[in-house]
Amino acid sequence: MSGTLLVVAGEDSGDLHGAELLRELKARRPDLRIVGVGGPRMSPYLDRKLADVKDLAVVGFVEVIKHLPSLNRLFKSLLAAADEEAIAGALLIDYPGFNLRLAKALRKRMPGVGLHQYVCPQVWAWKKGRIPELGRTLDTLYCLFDFEPALFEGFPVDARFVGHPLVEVVKPECDRAAFFARTGLDPAWPVVALLPGSRKGEVASLLPPMAELARRWAHERPTVQWVLPVASTLDPAFVRAHLGPAPVMLLEGLSYASRAHADAALVASGTATLETALLGTPFAILYKLNPLTYQMAKRVVKLPHIGLANVVARREVAPELLQADVNPERLARELTRLLDPAEAPRIRAGLGEVRGHLGEPGAAGRVAEHLLARL
Repeated sequence: MSGTLLVVAGEDSGDLHGAELLRELKARRPDLRIVGVGGPRMSPYLDRKLADVKDLAVVGFVEVIKHLPSLNRLFKSLLAAADEEAIAGALLIDYPGFNLRLAKALRKRMPGVGLHQYVCPQVWAWKKGRIPELGRTLDTLYCLFDFEPALFEGFPVDARFVGHPLVEVVKPECDRAAFFARTGLDPAWPVVALLPGSRKGEVASLLPPMAELARRWAHERPTVQWVLPVASTLDPAFVRAHLGPAPVMLLEGLSYASRAHADAALVASGTATLETALLGTPFAILYKLNPLTYQMAKRVVKLPHIGLANVVARREVAPELLQADVNPERLARELTRLLDPAEAPRIRAGLGEVRGHLGEPGAAGRVAEHLLARL
C-alpha cells in the first residue's frame, strides 16, 4: 500500500529525531512517499523537500514576530503541498507553536487525515492551556518523557511514552585517542566544550561571554583547551564572527565526541543538555533570552528547573545560569568547580539518573511501527 506522509521538523533537534524515524519508516515501507521540512539529516529520506529547518529555527516571542511574514508564507505552502500530494497523514516533529497551528489547519481542511505529533510539546513547563487543544486536535502524541502521557488523560488523543531516541543516538563519533589525534589537542590538558545553541539568536547572546572567558583564561589558565562543535544549522563563519580572537577550536561532525572527551562543558538550555548528561560530562546550563521575552516567559513557566536534564532528573544535576548570570565571571566560577577532579565523580553519578528516566533503546522503531499501522 502506497501513500504520502507530510513531515515537518523545525529545528536541529527535530532534524536529529526525524532522521532516525524516517529511516525506520523507509526501511519498513520503501514505497512510502515522504514530503516536508527537514534539515541535513532528514533530507536524504525526503522525496520532496519543501523547506529547510534553517527557515524555521527561530526562538522567543519577540524574535518570532520579526519572522512572521516568512513563516506565514511557508505555512501556506505546506497546506498547498498537503492538498497537491493528497497526503495520507501528517507527522509533526516538535516545534509546537508552528506545528499545532498547522495541525488545526489540516484538521479543518482534511478531516480524515491522521495527525501525529512526535515529541510532546513542553506544555508541562508553559502553555498548560494547550493541553486540551493538543488532546483534541491530534490523533497520536508520541511522548519522549515518562511523565507526559498522564497530562492527556481524558482527551481523545492517544498519548504514549515511547522512550527517548537520544538513548541510542548519543554516542561519540570516535574514541578518545582518535579525537585527540584528529584535533591535535593535548590529552594531558583539560578540555572544555562550548555549546552556545543551534540557532543564531542563541549564539549571538551566549557565545560572547563564553568567548570572553576563553580569552581571559588564555592568560590565567593557559593549559585549558577550548572546543566548539558547530551545529549543522549554523554557518561556521557566523560562529567565528561571535568568537572574535578567543582561542577556541571550531569542530564539525564531532558534536558528541567533543563533549564525551571533554572534562567540562557549558551548554545552551535545550536538547543538548540531555545529550551532555547521557555522555556523562560535567556541565552547566546557560539560558539567556531577549529581556522582554524572558519577562513574558517568567509569567507562564512554573517549573523549579529550566534545563531539560534537571527536569528529567527531577532535581538539579547541572547548575543553571540564567540571564544576567551568563557572564564571564560567573561562568569562570562554575567552570572551576566542574573541572575540579574531586567533584567529577559526584557530578557524573547525578547525571546517571537522567538516563534512567529515558526508557529503552528503539524509540524510533516503535514509533514507525505504530505510525504505519495508523496511516
